[in-house]
Amino acid sequence: MAYNNTKCGCDFNIKTVGNCDISRLNINGSNKSHLNWTEILIPEILCIPEQKPDIEAIDQVYANIILDNVKLIETPFAYKKYILYSFYQALTGIDTALPGLLTTITGDVTTLLDPITTPGTGLLALLNTLSTTLGALTAIPGVNALITIVNNGVIDINDLISNIDQTVVALGVAVDNLIAAIAADPLSAEAICEAIQSVIDILNSLTTLVNSLIPLLTNLLDSLNAAVALVDPVLGAAVITAVTIVTDALDLLINTTLTQLLAAVITSIGAILSLLAPVDCENPYAFTIIGNEEGTCLSGRKLIIEGTLKQKVVYTAEVDVQSVHSAHYEVPFIAFIIPYAKFEGLNYQENIQVYDPETGGPIFIDGYI
Repeated sequence: MAYNNTKCGCDFNIKTVGNCDISRLNINGSNKSHLNWTEILIPEILCIPEQKPDIEAIDQVYANIILDNVKLIETPFAYKKYILYSFYQALTGIDTALPGLLTTITGDVTTLLDPITTPGTGLLALLNTLSTTLGALTAIPGVNALITIVNNGVIDINDLISNIDQTVVALGVAVDNLIAAIAADPLSAEAICEAIQSVIDILNSLTTLVNSLIPLLTNLLDSLNAAVALVDPVLGAAVITAVTIVTDALDLLINTTLTQLLAAVITSIGAILSLLAPVDCENPYAFTIIGNEEGTCLSGRKLIIEGTLKQKVVYTAEVDVQSVHSAHYEVPFIAFIIPYAKFEGLNYQENIQVYDPETGGPIFIDGYI
């Protein structure tokens, strides 16, 4: 402790009262002793009223600190962020390869749907012809059920084709957005990764849609076969003949034509996914901390503690009889603790290779990924 006869008009000043015992510190009822606290010293000014005699010697000091409010706040800390050079390298060639791969997918999807949509000879044309033929034979038992199956099949197929077409259009937009993000200056890993995720999501949706084509047609084939089996072979000979034309076409599409065409679409989708796979969007950045004026690198987290220091000082008076006196005071205080001074959960690394936007090449930094 140190004496100060001038500060605040007090007779003397006790600079500090002990160290903070963090093992006994509880915040909202939860012990926080495992945190990386810095030590805290409580500055204190003890004023002895003038009616008390001057101090010859201090005999004992009792102190009890009451915490009234504890609040953890976060303020910005100074840092400089870089894109990892490995992330930058993974982007090389993506923008130039994507247009060609998109054209391939678009062509493969069109080829896949051609046997269904081609006017006159496609499956939809055959189904529409069958619906018209059956419409003239409704007097035959079982024909109305067949008409319902055919019409529902046409609706389901058209809906699926429409969804596939819309997804291909959305894929084109997503690819354009990704190319634009890669070409942007300055580079933004967030924008690039968001655009990549959009492309991946759309490709997954397209995969689901095209893979549902054969099951949809298989279900239609099974329904037609089950319904036509109930038609009287004598009364419904014309019905059976008309339905057989469609079921034969469906069987050929399902087991031969579409299987090969679908494989080509899946391969084209996989080519784009493989192109994007090396881009690691989990950890695209590294950053280095910029020290403050004190030369320290802090996380920006501060624990503000408001409380009251209750104290009793027993001292020997500076008088002839040297009688013992005591002084009792309650003094409010505010103190700061710096928790997480070292960025918890992050490992400091040296020589991290990052992309330098000024030179377009790599540089090395010491910091955190």
